[in-house]
Amino acid sequence: MYKLKENFFNKVVIVLLIVSLACNGFLIYKVMFDNATTISDNSSTTGVKTVNVDVKSDLTKVIATAKESTVGIVVYQRNQLSGSGSGVVYRVDNKTVYVITNHHVIDSAQSIEVIFANGKSVKADLVGSDQYGDIAVLKMTVDFSVTAFKTGDSDLLDSGETVVAIGSPLGIEYAGTVTQGIVSAPSRTISVDLNNDGKEDWDMNVVQTDAAINPGNSGGALINAAGELIGITSMKYTSEEVEGIGFALPINDAIKLVDEIIKTGKVSRPTLGISSVSLDAYSSYELYMYRIQTDLNKGIYIADVQNNSAADKAGIRVGDVITQFDGKDIESYKDFLSKLYAKKPGDKVTLTINRSGSTMTIHVTLG
Repeated sequence: MYKLKENFFNKVVIVLLIVSLACNGFLIYKVMFDNATTISDNSSTTGVKTVNVDVKSDLTKVIATAKESTVGIVVYQRNQLSGSGSGVVYRVDNKTVYVITNHHVIDSAQSIEVIFANGKSVKADLVGSDQYGDIAVLKMTVDFSVTAFKTGDSDLLDSGETVVAIGSPLGIEYAGTVTQGIVSAPSRTISVDLNNDGKEDWDMNVVQTDAAINPGNSGGALINAAGELIGITSMKYTSEEVEGIGFALPINDAIKLVDEIIKTGKVSRPTLGISSVSLDAYSSYELYMYRIQTDLNKGIYIADVQNNSAADKAGIRVGDVITQFDGKDIESYKDFLSKLYAKKPGDKVTLTINRSGSTMTIHVTLG
């Protein structure tokens, strides 16, 4: 019995296999035939098509708008071209336009022209400038439409945020040049030499970026992805070993100076009325040659006191060394300036003085 059942079962399996193979063969033939028909049909009706893709982005539109509010600046001395830079439209009052640029762009200029995005050149008047903030404000009257930048908040910048620099590198012929980068550091303090004596005498707060900034970009725009003005491009490292380190003045700092210049024509900074030497900048031999008699190596040596100045009224004398400002040590001349310019005219400060080896405290009302 078992043998018969086994043979019968084997026969059933063989039949089922034959039927299955037959069905699969038919399905394979059907699929191949249908695909062949489809391929044949498509090949007879499909041709080569040209597809035009518009790659304009939101940033493209933002840059186009920002370029309209960025200007070129040309300065003259003795009726001859002496330099150029960039600027940004800050305020428009009817036909009166106010433009921000760097102090070093217009320094010593006898006449200034502003070249707008439409190519029109307009003579500008210098409202005022500030060397320490490296800010200048120009004023002019135009007979065409001008749009001012919308200013952002530079305090909200983050490292890695996309920024774009717009200006006129290497001359007005390259006006409207756009370079893109990121915020490398939202707040940096860098030391600069303002009087070109080879010694750093001022610390500036800046935004660091890797967007390309070249000579001629100074005074131009640094904008965020929303098209808001968040900085005034100012300087870069130029060493051959350094690449992609540029700086811009934070717009929050710049606007404080700009508004004061527009209102009063200048930036009012407190004064002591002294000429001084930073002791840390000279060797003992140099101090001897300059006849500066002191054993101190830090502080501000008083070389001259202006008549009727704040220092004169407080009793400060030539030969005194200021060692502390409001109880804090003075490390260098730029440190002294930073402490001084953090105050306002009329503020009262306490100075620690070393006079011929003796220490005394003097209270001064700043001029």
